[in-house]
Amino acid sequence: MSTKAIVGGIALLAVALLVAGGLNSTSVPASPSLQSASLQSVVRNGNVPDFSLEKLDGGTITLSEFSGKKPVVVDFWASWCPNCRRDMPRLNGFYEKYKDKVAVVGVNLQESASTVRDFIASRGISFPIALDPYGQASNAFGVRSTNTHVLIHKDGTVARTIPGDIQESDILSLIE
Repeated sequence: MSTKAIVGGIALLAVALLVAGGLNSTSVPASPSLQSASLQSVVRNGNVPDFSLEKLDGGTITLSEFSGKKPVVVDFWASWCPNCRRDMPRLNGFYEKYKDKVAVVGVNLQESASTVRDFIASRGISFPIALDPYGQASNAFGVRSTNTHVLIHKDGTVARTIPGDIQESDILSLIE
C-alpha cells in the first residue's frame, strides 16, 4: 500500500471520528484552526456575546449580569469529556477559593438536565451550571470543543481563551 493511501485513510478516519464525536447530530465540529480563529475573533474584538440560559438548579443566568461586578470564567464542558472530568473539580476548587472575587459559570454543551445533574452531584461541583441544549452560547463564542474556558474582565471584555485545563494563575490574572 502506498504512503499516500495510508495518509489518506488516516485523514478519512480522523474526519469520521470528528463527525461521530460531534456535539449533536446537527453540528459539525470545527477544525482546531477554525475554532481558534473564531475564539481569536472574540478575543481580538473584545466583544463578549451575551447569553441567557437556564440554570441546572432553576432560574436563568445571563452573562451580562456580572459585567461591572466581577470577572468571569465561562467553562464550556460535557460530562463525557475525559478532560472535563479531570478539570472541573480543579476549577471548582478555584471557585471555592476565589468566589468572592471571580464568578465561574459552567456551560454544559447540549446534554440532558438529568445527565448534567448526575455528573455535577457525583463531583461536588458548586459553581453555577447553565444548560446550553441548542448551542446558543457555544456558537456565539465559536466554541466547538469541550474543556474550553473564556476569561472575561470585570468590564465585560474578553481577557483570553484557554483551550484545555485552567490553572490557578489564570484565575489570579483576572483579579490582580
